[in-house]
Formats: sequence, C-alpha cells, structure tokens
Amino acid sequence: MNAPASKTNRSGTKQLLLIFLIAFLVRVGFTASTVRKHEHEKPNQIDTLQYDDEQWYWAIGQSYRAGDGMVGEFGHRAERMPLYPWLLSWFSPGESGVSAARWFQCFFGALAACAVTALAWRLSTVGLIAGLIVAFDPTLVGSASLLLSETVAVTFLAGLWYAAWPLRDAQSRSPLRWLSTIVLSILVIYAKESTIILVAALYAYLVFARRDRHGVFAAVASVGCIVLALVPWAYRNKQVTGDWIWLTSRGGISLYDGVHPGATGASDLGNIKAAPDVANLSESEWNRYFKDKAWKHIFDDPMRIVSLSWTKLARTWSPVLNAADLQSWKIRAIFAGWYIPLYALVIIGIYAKRSRISVLAGLLLPTICISATHVFFVGSVRYRLGGVPTLAILAAMGLQAVMSSRESQEIPDAIEEDATKDSK
Repeated sequence: MNAPASKTNRSGTKQLLLIFLIAFLVRVGFTASTVRKHEHEKPNQIDTLQYDDEQWYWAIGQSYRAGDGMVGEFGHRAERMPLYPWLLSWFSPGESGVSAARWFQCFFGALAACAVTALAWRLSTVGLIAGLIVAFDPTLVGSASLLLSETVAVTFLAGLWYAAWPLRDAQSRSPLRWLSTIVLSILVIYAKESTIILVAALYAYLVFARRDRHGVFAAVASVGCIVLALVPWAYRNKQVTGDWIWLTSRGGISLYDGVHPGATGASDLGNIKAAPDVANLSESEWNRYFKDKAWKHIFDDPMRIVSLSWTKLARTWSPVLNAADLQSWKIRAIFAGWYIPLYALVIIGIYAKRSRISVLAGLLLPTICISATHVFFVGSVRYRLGGVPTLAILAAMGLQAVMSSRESQEIPDAIEEDATKDSK
C-alpha cells in the first residue's frame, strides 16, 4: 500500500531541509575558519579579499551603492554584469559588510544542493546522494567564501536545470514552468555573462528533446524574452560608454588573455592591461581593440589555439587546484581525494545510463559548453563550477550502479553458501 501523498511530501521537505542545513553549515564552517585566519593577518575586512576580482567586485558594489554608476577598473562602467555588484551593494555600508556578504553566499550557495537534490529525484532515487556531493564539494564550498559571482551563478544554474527539466517532455506545456525558466535564465545571465552560452544550449536542447511545434515556439519566445530583458542593460551601457554592450566590456580582453601569442592557458593580464596601445582608449574602444587582436591571433595560427586548448581543459578540470599558493600536500590530497573518485563515478554513471541518451545529453550539457568555451578562454578550476551540479547527479548514479552491482554479486554468493551448508 502506498504512503499518503502528504506524508511523502513532508518526507521530501524534511530531506531537502536536511541537505540545505548540511550544505550551509559546511560552508559556514569553512568560511569562518578562513575569515578568522585572514582577519588575524589583516584586521581590515577589505584587506581580507584575496583576489583582484574580489576587490573589484566589492569596489563596483560600493560604487553602485554610492550612485556612481558601477565604476570599475580604469573607470570602466560596464565591465561586470550588474546583478552580483547590486547584491554586494546591500552589504557595503556596514563595518562587517564583507563578512555579511560571505554569510549570504553560504546561504545562497547551499540552495544549489537543494536544487540538485530535487532534480535528481526527477531522474532516479539518488537525490540525497547528489545533494550531499554538492554540499561537500570542496570547490563549491571554497568559492562560497570568496566574493566572486560563481556561487550565485551556480545556484541559479542548478535552479534553471530543475525548472527546465520537465519541459523536455512534449506533454509539458505549463506556461508557468516556461516563465520560471525564462526568469532564471535572465537572472543567471545578469549574474555572470558567460552563462549565456549554457542558457542558449539549454533552449536548443529542449527543442531537440521535445521535437514538437509547441517546444519550438516556446523556446523561441523564451529567447526573445531574454533578449528583451537585456535591452535595458545594453541601453544603459550605450548611455555611459557610447556603445551597445549587451553583456560586458571585458569580453575582448578575456578572449585575448586566452589566445595571445604568449598565452599559457592561465590568466596573465598584468602587462596586457598596462599596454601603451590601450592607455588612452575609451571603454568601447578598449574592448574592440582586444577583441580584434584576439580574433586575428586565432585566425593567424589556429593550430596553436587547438594545441593550447588541451592545457586549458586540463587546468579547468584538474582534480587539484592550479594556484601556486594552494599547492600544499594537504590541499592537494583533499582535492585529489575528492575529484578523482568523483570523476570515476561520473564515468560509471554515464556508462550505466548509456541507453538514456537524452538524459545524458541534458546532464552533460553544462560540462560540454564549459569545455567548448575554454578552448578559447583561459582555463581555471573556478570556471568549471557551473558543470558541478549535473555532474554530481551523474556521480550519484554511478555510485548507485556500483552498489547495485555489489548487491547483485552478494545474493548469488549467499545462495551458494546456504546450499553448501545444506549439503553438509
């Protein structure tokens, strides 16, 4: 006899709450230990920001709060998408604003574990396992302590995949579900510009998975709504930079960073930013200059780009961190001990679900898009975070396959033992 629906719903809610609490407490614990360490070394809160991007995000958030128009590096006003600086602006007035922003990210980042759990429940019985993988993933946990847009973007992406997944079915025609997918698509793009590639791929995937007229119409209409939602931002950029910038003015230099003649696969913008050729350029000219130079280098020597792409992909999906200051044996052991088994379970999960091509395509889509993007852009562990939620589901499926295989082997062994005892 089946349990009443209300009891099933209550059980699911309790499990989601448990996953959230675990993910939140793990992030709070790591962040608290990190903050204490850095505050001991540098009492000023802003000085505890370890990376240049953190400092610039915080500066742009302060500029946003002050009404100065999101002024960033070199006085540029469109170098970051506005959602994350806007969120930081709410924390900037207080003396403990940096810490408060970190605690918020611990909360928001923990929501990704809930979204992954719920999505995994749609596919299999591995929801709790997938949620726990996201809850304890060391890169996701570590990124929650950094004032970077990745944590917010990953949670939006996890929510987007959860909202959009039922739309793979041609029978699903819920306007509310399409609307929620549109809203989450807009939010994730406004949080981090590179996610637009994943969003575009998602709608293409939905069209191919459904293969019906309604899906095509709804997907095209959704993309149209997303473009319309970007118009105010592009118009604002036209007013402050003189050019229609639909995303950010960092696209050119980011691409150049990955393909210039001295590129190694890692980011090295110090000398590039200080180049005499760009000293007196406007923000729009600065962006176009680097974009034009980048494409020239790509077309002049495409084989070098292909060769370098392997280094970038190795950096992006490395089981250990790339940063020189994070190479202690303890850190390397933690990351290698987590990601090598995780990647193995992902491969097992792919093999176990090899007959469900559409499901595999949907779960691997973020990984494929991120890998394709970083054939051109620099590679870093930080940039793979958008692919972790769906890889966690595949890893959970892989673990389930391993456990099922062991159980199926144990049953015949137990029968054989019983038969041996009976014969005696």
